[in-house]
Amino acid sequence: MGQRRAAFVRRRHLLAAPALLAASTALAQAGPVRIVVPYTPGAINDSLARLVAEGMQGALGQIGVVENRPGASGSLGLASVAQAAPDGGTIAVVNTANLAMNPFLFANTGYDPQRDFAPLCVVARLMNALTVSAESGMRSLQDLLARSRARPGGLTYSSSGAGSSPHLAAELLKHRTGVQGEHVPYRGSAPAIVDMIGGRVDWSVDNLSNVLPHVQAGKLRVLAVTGRERDPTLPDVPTLQEAGLADYEVYVWFGFVGPAGLSPALRERLSSAILRIAQQPEAAERIRRGGAAVWPQNSAAFAALLRAELDKWGTVIRAAGLKLE
Repeated sequence: MGQRRAAFVRRRHLLAAPALLAASTALAQAGPVRIVVPYTPGAINDSLARLVAEGMQGALGQIGVVENRPGASGSLGLASVAQAAPDGGTIAVVNTANLAMNPFLFANTGYDPQRDFAPLCVVARLMNALTVSAESGMRSLQDLLARSRARPGGLTYSSSGAGSSPHLAAELLKHRTGVQGEHVPYRGSAPAIVDMIGGRVDWSVDNLSNVLPHVQAGKLRVLAVTGRERDPTLPDVPTLQEAGLADYEVYVWFGFVGPAGLSPALRERLSSAILRIAQQPEAAERIRRGGAAVWPQNSAAFAALLRAELDKWGTVIRAAGLKLE
């Protein structure tokens, strides 16, 4: 019995060996792994790509090379990856906005998020914060909703840009509560925050990492956070679910994809390597300093997440009638 089992294990290893060898050979022939960042250098997308690139040599025995290809709200760089050879030599860093929102906002992104990419993994996520000026007198979601309903036309709300993930998180809040108001888009978070502190706009949803220094300085107040659980930096601030929106949960997530057609063996090899890199203590600390948290999700989990996110954000964007050029 023991001999038959040993023979079976040997045969299974022999059968698996060609697939593993093929994956290793394909990656070796591809040379360096090119990691496309569809934005300019800086911010979390770029830093995650560079973190992974630094670990590629140790994890895969290959050099990781970051290539910034900004343009068209991330669509230009991602379209180039969709057209790349599926040999493991080209991957991209992606996020909620460019993979789950842009296809509904723009008439032609140059890619289909499910058809044109092989999901590799998700490595991190961050939550948003529903924020008002500390001088506003509002201390809860219910205060905000009551004041908005009492004022003709509602309250003004700002974002870091039309079609940005904070803007759409605010649109989801409107969609779930029925509250009305005028959107005031800015070019980035910094000017939006300045005007909210000054009382020129009433509320916003923004990345928690962007508003936290101003909260700690006593200039802004967070009414609620958008995650499933409270943020440890603000333990007394409820989630929007705790504040009364039972089905509201929004994170901005960050992951990696390759072009469609990537073999299962190559997909597994790349996904495993990236997740190992991101979960190293030093890497996890760098992600935390960037305002996010490590959130490892493998290829199958990423594919399921993307399906759910496309359904959610497609509904919100269609309901808001949003279209961007």
